[in-house]
Amino acid sequence: MFKRDILSWWWRPAFLRPYLKPFRKSRETLFAGPWVGEFGWELLCWQGFVRKLSRQYRRTVICCPQGREALYADFAAQIIPHHIRGTSECNEVRDVKNPEEMARVLALIPREADYLRPLGYQPLDRQEIIRFGQRRPELGVDVLFHPRGRGFGTDRNWSEAKWLSLLERMRAAGLRVGCIGVKAATLPIPGDFEDWRDKPLAETLDIIASARVVVGPSSGPMHLASLCGTPHVVWADKARYARGHTSRAKYETLWNPLHTQVTMLDDEGFDPSVAKVWNALQGVLDEVLKGENPAGEVAGG
Repeated sequence: MFKRDILSWWWRPAFLRPYLKPFRKSRETLFAGPWVGEFGWELLCWQGFVRKLSRQYRRTVICCPQGREALYADFAAQIIPHHIRGTSECNEVRDVKNPEEMARVLALIPREADYLRPLGYQPLDRQEIIRFGQRRPELGVDVLFHPRGRGFGTDRNWSEAKWLSLLERMRAAGLRVGCIGVKAATLPIPGDFEDWRDKPLAETLDIIASARVVVGPSSGPMHLASLCGTPHVVWADKARYARGHTSRAKYETLWNPLHTQVTMLDDEGFDPSVAKVWNALQGVLDEVLKGENPAGEVAGG
């Protein structure tokens, strides 16, 4: 198991200590991973850091969860997917269910490589962030929603009844709607919408980049919307989490490198009213449409 911040600035290996000075790597190959933490932390504290660090190497090898390869395809010479299962928190994993998979991955680390294990919080100035996804007209919808349904942190899941109510309002307004996420970690919401759950990440990036707005509770896909430059309406509580930051601070500034438009709802925690979400969604859609069509085309028309 990886301990949180096991490679903090005073514990990191010798090859990384001079990183913020003139960088002096010790070898020609960098092996980064296996990433075992949360998806949001991978997006905003890891992949950008490794991308920037990789510029100092002839060859970078990435080990990431299977299905996340698209995050590293622009710079990695080799990507090794893993199937390590456990409870992810920030940059660590607890209660690993298949230690043999961890052992398999660690055995693949080349002796001649500089080895970078999962890092904790990294400010944006230590990272090289790129914009993900390509806009594709055939994938464009007015609203994408992510009905989080994870067994971990169930208090953060919005109820099925509220999602159905929101969908009814969107349908009555004539909006084109799509759903993203992993089926095993989302609520089984029925309805008349494009169901793009379980799509490969590379395609999901294009789906998000092609949407007008993404809506849902704080989760990895909402951070992904930020990195695709897609406006999003997100809700969370006002608690301070890792390093004392609130979700509002992360979404609006600390984890918003592209300055993507975001509407954060935190007055009612993880259980806002349907009316509050709908009003916020309408406001964002109005702004987006004004930017697209100064004459005032109606969403869904």
